[in-house]
Amino acid sequence: MNREQYLLNKLAEEASEIAQIALKSSQFGLNEIYIDESNKKRCHNEINDLFGIIRLLNDEFNFEYDPDIEQVEKKIEKVNRYYGYSKELGMVNDETI
Repeated sequence: MNREQYLLNKLAEEASEIAQIALKSSQFGLNEIYIDESNKKRCHNEINDLFGIIRLLNDEFNFEYDPDIEQVEKKIEKVNRYYGYSKELGMVNDETI
């Protein structure tokens, strides 16, 4: 395995760690404290770790990641559209904890 492969593995690892804490936060809430740290802070930490790996890939391997704001906006619209559809189907609601 070379460094590029190593960093791509780390990218996948960080993404899975984000998934894990997001799922735990969904179950227990963002404000739940585990070992002196909220799930919200733990989410932030994992996202920062992901951006650290992206920075290394950009710097060392011309990964050239730069957020595409237009694509981000399209994703937000799509998520909101499907959220509305899920509400129509009765699968989610606007209730808060």
